[in-house]
Amino acid sequence: MKVFVICNSDSLAIPSIVKLSELGVLVGLAIVKKAKKLLLPRLEALDLGLTPMVLERSTWEVELAEAIKDNGTDAVWALTFPWKVPASLLNIPPQGFINFHFGLLPKYAGADPIFWQFKNRESDGGLTVHLMSDEIDKGPILFQEKMKMMPGENYGFHCLRLGTFAVEQLDKIIDKVGQAPRDFLKLEDPDYVIEHKPTENDLGIDWAHQTAEEIEWLVNATNPVYGGARTRMNDNEIRILEVTPVNLDGEIKAEPGQIVHADVTFGVVVACSDNECIRITVVHTAEGYLSGVKLFNLGFTPGHIFG
Repeated sequence: MKVFVICNSDSLAIPSIVKLSELGVLVGLAIVKKAKKLLLPRLEALDLGLTPMVLERSTWEVELAEAIKDNGTDAVWALTFPWKVPASLLNIPPQGFINFHFGLLPKYAGADPIFWQFKNRESDGGLTVHLMSDEIDKGPILFQEKMKMMPGENYGFHCLRLGTFAVEQLDKIIDKVGQAPRDFLKLEDPDYVIEHKPTENDLGIDWAHQTAEEIEWLVNATNPVYGGARTRMNDNEIRILEVTPVNLDGEIKAEPGQIVHADVTFGVVVACSDNECIRITVVHTAEGYLSGVKLFNLGFTPGHIFG
């Protein structure tokens, strides 16, 4: 098998790229221009024996078609790719375009399944590999494997684990891709499907209605890719990057979002809608990245309310 990889990510894609190179099946590699600054130095340092193509938005279809033909490609593997692939390209390699979707289809389709799996507090993430069609994330599924969500992990750490997880599945995936006729999986249709990227509202903390657990998962879902969960204090935007659940004795007599405790040891502790509290440990403001203790030192004291 000769595999050509197109990608847009480092932690999700690079481990599999290295493995394909070691197996001697990697014949080409292309990245999008937007990811050039991040990916190209890392890929060049790996000394894969090939020069990565950098795809421009206006010319990528023609350039990729030529590269696929020139390399005698059997299959193109998309390890995170931001652009819709037209039918004219999908039909060029004999085994088609294979998409590595780092989430569980069919429920979590679209551009960012990892965020939604975190926000919905799913017990599992995972990897779905499917044959690409002219509809995004709708092609026949070749392979799916779940990966347990780790308590307290954030989006970035989950991606790191998923990249390694994909490598562990590669032998099985290569076997599936090479089967003829292919044995596609039949998955149960979910009650609803999430396909859109998160909006500004999805990234914001709703102190009046979200529980401490829901806020913690949202914070982890936004770190680092969205820069933290959004809230405000005195008309200033604050992005919360890390929180820790806190158990306080007795009933909490405070509004949701109100600081109920703050000192130089614990930093800032905030009441939530379910009579539980969270301790804010890391935030990002226009002035920089700050600890919860630093927030206390800057005047974030009991009685102040996030909203």
